[in-house]
Amino acid sequence: MLSDLQEQKATHYFNLIDEDGNGIVEVSDFALRAQRLAETRGVAEEERKEALRDLVMRWWDHISTVADFDGDARITLPEWKAYWRSIQRGVEKDDNTLHTLQRAARGTLRAVDRTGDGRVTADEYADWLSAWGAHESDEAFRQLDRGSKGYLTEQDLIVAVQEFYLSDDPAAPGNALYGPVS
Repeated sequence: MLSDLQEQKATHYFNLIDEDGNGIVEVSDFALRAQRLAETRGVAEEERKEALRDLVMRWWDHISTVADFDGDARITLPEWKAYWRSIQRGVEKDDNTLHTLQRAARGTLRAVDRTGDGRVTADEYADWLSAWGAHESDEAFRQLDRGSKGYLTEQDLIVAVQEFYLSDDPAAPGNALYGPVS
């Protein structure tokens, strides 16, 4: 069962993914996300746009596999929340779910890290959140930058993703991964 905070995070994230605001997450939301991310980053070259699109569409492929329970290529909010509950159950059973969350964090790092240096700067993170339509990137980055290094590492993102999906602690820095949760 999801706690109130986890319900809020799940709903917040669902609403960010639902790019067109129709109350359903579908492949077109990810295509729009890739387009917005390319625009936010000023990517004009078709080859780079296509690489970014491929990265974002792999995310859809994963999400649709694990959260589209009725197989209609559309994810509703109830399906999304059921997916979050399945993550919790998987972690409780120790069935490789933490490994899946770590892979998701690594994928996020690849998508956000424009330079490929393995570090996410405040500007890269701000562009990422802007492409999601999320706000307050400075505060979110500050919370996620454990140790105040001035950048996020793979480990920072792994911990943040785990906290975002699993933590019931309102003070957990990972809650800010996709901007403030209302």
